[in-house]
Amino acid sequence: MKTVVKAAAISVAAWTLLALFVIGMLTLFRIAGVPASVSGSDLTGAEGTASVIDCAEHGPLSLRGAGYYWKCVAEVRTSPNRPVVRVEFGPDELTPADLGRPVFVDYASHDWQRNVPHPYNFLAAVGPIAAGALGFIGYAVGPRIFLRWLVPSLRRRDSTTRAPDEPDSLDLPIDLKLPVPDGGDRTGVVAAFAFFAATGIGFLVVTATMIVATARLRPDDIATYLVALPFVVPGVGLLVVIPSARRRLRVASGAPLIPARLTQRGFEQTARDGTPRRIHWSKIKRFIFVERPGDLVEVHLVLTDEKAEEGLAEPFRTRSDHGYRLTPLLSLREAERLSAVVENFKPGLTRWPTREVSRGGLGLLRPSKSTVVRLKNATSGVSAERRISASRPSFIRLMALLLGMALLTWSLVTAASGQVAMDRFVITAVVLVYLAASLYRGDRGTFVLRKDSLSWQHRDQPKVEVLYADIDNIVVKPDPPGNGRWYYSVHVVPSEGDEYVLAERVGAAAAKRLVDLVQPRPVETAASGNRS
Repeated sequence: MKTVVKAAAISVAAWTLLALFVIGMLTLFRIAGVPASVSGSDLTGAEGTASVIDCAEHGPLSLRGAGYYWKCVAEVRTSPNRPVVRVEFGPDELTPADLGRPVFVDYASHDWQRNVPHPYNFLAAVGPIAAGALGFIGYAVGPRIFLRWLVPSLRRRDSTTRAPDEPDSLDLPIDLKLPVPDGGDRTGVVAAFAFFAATGIGFLVVTATMIVATARLRPDDIATYLVALPFVVPGVGLLVVIPSARRRLRVASGAPLIPARLTQRGFEQTARDGTPRRIHWSKIKRFIFVERPGDLVEVHLVLTDEKAEEGLAEPFRTRSDHGYRLTPLLSLREAERLSAVVENFKPGLTRWPTREVSRGGLGLLRPSKSTVVRLKNATSGVSAERRISASRPSFIRLMALLLGMALLTWSLVTAASGQVAMDRFVITAVVLVYLAASLYRGDRGTFVLRKDSLSWQHRDQPKVEVLYADIDNIVVKPDPPGNGRWYYSVHVVPSEGDEYVLAERVGAAAAKRLVDLVQPRPVETAASGNRS
């Protein structure tokens, strides 16, 4: 049932976005022809004068898109010796404010226009080009992917007919083929980068221009603002996926696959001259997996001794911030399997820094892996007693809540002055309700941190105190989300005995603060000898 509801919700959102996009394109063509101003006209270069006869307002939805606009009929006189011609002018060329006064007009773009600059004509070219480029990208990626968003039955069919994956063996040995780029021809990568960047910037320019034009002519036309916003999605999206697309193109353009092998004896490779190379497990300190956009992973190898580098083949000797970069282009599925195999053989030998605990600001980022705070033989990072509320909200959430309250007050004041502000009131109220409902995230309780201990007291329950001298680790783990919020649990690993839960539901901001303060610091040693 949950899957059906989720598929239906995605379908409704996709159809809504598509409808807004189509209406936005119609609105774009209308705005492309509007003048910079409707408050006057210029005699210089005018080909005639127009006298407005009648005007009619259209909107909020028509074949010209979304929003309100005027269409006026006027009599145009080009010369005293020529007869008057009745002309229906385009949207917002003339307005009821022009009744009873002559307006200088000229004939351009196969139509009569107010004789003022029309700075938005470029939208008629940029908009279709950007939309066509987006369609080309969609076709290249695969139409079926987008159809699954629009048709829930396709999404359910794909999920039900897909055969379950066979469980991969986690035993050694395991054969690897690690893609290692060698420079190669970057023409295709640069061309794709330019194409994505130009298309994304084009959509953002279209959005900004539509908003500016509407703000100048009809600042209260909310419908036009609304249909301009869907252009932000492909604009920002295409710019965001450029790193992912660049990596995928490097894979598709033929990055050499270097064979390697993990056995019970270590990490084995073959050098370019054909000689075998091997690094024994005792020389391997850690495998580090760094996730990148596009479901790609960088794999780094950390060695215990720099002399062990001699056991690495030349393609794997590229230095990195973590050690030696084995590959920047491994797929997420293969990387997770490699990590599982290593962990199965040598527990604790892998690390995923990008999956460690992080704060999600408004609660939209989901944690995915535990953070281990090692305290054995070390003191904590606090010198005086510190208190942390487990339901402590993040600073960003508090600021957003205060800003929402200010906007809500402003919309009420605007409405009281006689202006239409109901739309702003409703939008602000919805955001404010969400922020208020998710402000306190976690159990009502308090952590008390001291230099040598950590205590936790849930409301109306006895206090639990943990001495750092009696434990090995404190582990902060992600818990299942609830009500649109992410939670953490705090676990204690004692030096003797089994791991236990200290606090069950802790907010993200409180968890981040707890990790920062409990992090151990080196034991200070007294300075020896006198300085001369």
